[in-house]
Amino acid sequence: MKKLTKITGIFALSAILSFGTGCSSDSSGGGFDGSEKITNSDGTTTLKIQENGDGFVSTTGSVKTDDSNWIGYSGEGYIENLTSGKTVVYTVSATEAISNAKIGVHYGMWNTQTMIRGVLVTVNGTCINSGSAIKTVYTNKGTKGQVVDGRWIDSDYITGVSLNAGSNTIIIEGASGEQSFNGETYTPTDDGALPNIDYLVVNGKGIDYGTDTTKYVSLSYASENETAGSVESTATAASIAEGTSVTFTAAANSGWVFECWSDGTKTNPYTKTISENTYLFAHFIPTDYTASSDLVGYATITTDSGDGYTISGGAGASSENTVTISSYAELVAKKDLLSSDEPKIITISGTISTKDNANPLLSEKYTIGSNSTIYGDTSNQGRLQNIEFVVEGENVIIRNMMFGEVISWDGYTKSGADDALSLNGATHVWVDHCEFQSHLTPQDLDGNEITEGHDYYSDDSDWAKDFYDGLLDIKNGSTWITISNCYFHDHYKACLCASGDDGPDKNTTTGATDSDMRVTFYHNHWKNINARMPLFRYGTGHIYDCYFDAGSQSDSASCINVRAGSKLYIEGNNFANFSKTTGDSVSKGSYIVGFFFADTKKAYGNVSGSWKAVNNSTANGNEGSVSAPAYSYTAPTSYPTSAPTDVGVGKLSASDLN
Repeated sequence: MKKLTKITGIFALSAILSFGTGCSSDSSGGGFDGSEKITNSDGTTTLKIQENGDGFVSTTGSVKTDDSNWIGYSGEGYIENLTSGKTVVYTVSATEAISNAKIGVHYGMWNTQTMIRGVLVTVNGTCINSGSAIKTVYTNKGTKGQVVDGRWIDSDYITGVSLNAGSNTIIIEGASGEQSFNGETYTPTDDGALPNIDYLVVNGKGIDYGTDTTKYVSLSYASENETAGSVESTATAASIAEGTSVTFTAAANSGWVFECWSDGTKTNPYTKTISENTYLFAHFIPTDYTASSDLVGYATITTDSGDGYTISGGAGASSENTVTISSYAELVAKKDLLSSDEPKIITISGTISTKDNANPLLSEKYTIGSNSTIYGDTSNQGRLQNIEFVVEGENVIIRNMMFGEVISWDGYTKSGADDALSLNGATHVWVDHCEFQSHLTPQDLDGNEITEGHDYYSDDSDWAKDFYDGLLDIKNGSTWITISNCYFHDHYKACLCASGDDGPDKNTTTGATDSDMRVTFYHNHWKNINARMPLFRYGTGHIYDCYFDAGSQSDSASCINVRAGSKLYIEGNNFANFSKTTGDSVSKGSYIVGFFFADTKKAYGNVSGSWKAVNNSTANGNEGSVSAPAYSYTAPTSYPTSAPTDVGVGKLSASDLN
């Protein structure tokens, strides 16, 4: 995915290894802990600018406070989640113009020992070290909860920095591509990302905290499909002053047509006032493409006002990117194609499994990128066994596929994958006529029950229900999703929409969070499932014309679970064979449609969601106020009286998939 090109500038720089020795200090400033001002013996001043202290303006990352794991930071917190395109903005003043200021960061970075990130510094709108980003490396992770040397360290300085008389704006962001810093050439291993920032260090004569508190927001734009077209804009930076007006222009390549911007706007060129963190992409479709009439739901729109969006998946793919995968070896060989954003049409033929691997029960996962269509072969049914597909792109179609038996438990440790299919920061995805299943008791890949004495057996009380994790998980800002005509069966915990009770702020490069999640479940069959049909947190969902059969789980099954401020519109569904409809753990509603207490120690753990349930076989009513979605659909006036026979795999012909 193309990101905004950073503004460039050339500036002489060098580095030193220390931040100087102070004679006196003044800890002052607002926020949690206050920034620190040190007067040095050489007549200079060193500012250590903390998150939310004096001199701090804003960040598009996240401020982490009171962290009890990675202690050793100063004050009460640090800035994290500074992924590609994220920035931190500071303000510094000078009594007169100077040209010999120094800038560095106090940081921590402990993901992997080989990780390297670069820090680009922009002063008053000009990047002063383009191609020469401050190098930051792995720091000592140590043990959670213990102070260890080297977990938080100083970077080297950029020297010879010019500051204007009066207030100056300083922005830091991550670097991409080859860099040359302090006589060393290196390439960041995590493009565009920053380390965790404890504080910014600025040293110079006559400096103090600045007065320009103009908020800056992040801007990133792209073509969703660079094969189809490109995007240009009048913006000159990835972090711009709030309220800036920017014009974007989408240019379609031959054979493609521009349809819309991700915010629903059809105008091109498009002038937009940037008042918040913004990620904008242009959607193109082939000129001769006709969308399937089977598709309904949130995947057909891109705003809550109902602005339309046409999912085209891999339509327009080259012959080289139109392939059939019929063996495990071919799957491995096509890993890069699967994860790419190039238009691609992939047919999965037959069963592809890990069962012949050296460790057959060690599950695996493969990333699916943008502009993808994945079909299960209609003549030799496509099936993945103990293999997870993780959709991390935009504009994706998955039809006629079997997913399941993905083992997440390896003795007492997690295995290679978690869920049968997961959407992780994915946008505009249609999953249709698929089958999801595992087993209610742990089995090997040949269908033999795993009992005591097997390497994967455990006497842990949660082992059996956690042996398999989810069938379909939708999380981390995934939105505009439709799940239709699918069959979910024989599994303990089926479908999770948003991943945790800690809060909705997990996000992706699109800037979306779990609060932005919009998911439709239409005409699906659920049978012999114990829980999560589905479980929602934070986002908005529409569940209609589905058939829920508790079956063998009748005495214990819970069905639709609405937590943590989520909103569900539930209509025209049949809830069959649910005998457990009330219980001590129920706060509101029932075991069919309701809220269940989670971890009350977490901020969102015992916060209910809202729902409206109409025209269902039971459990009709409402908790809070929820409205029907804005997209066009035929609202059911009743519920299905028997299990549907037209869902799952084997119901589509080859012509249906073209």
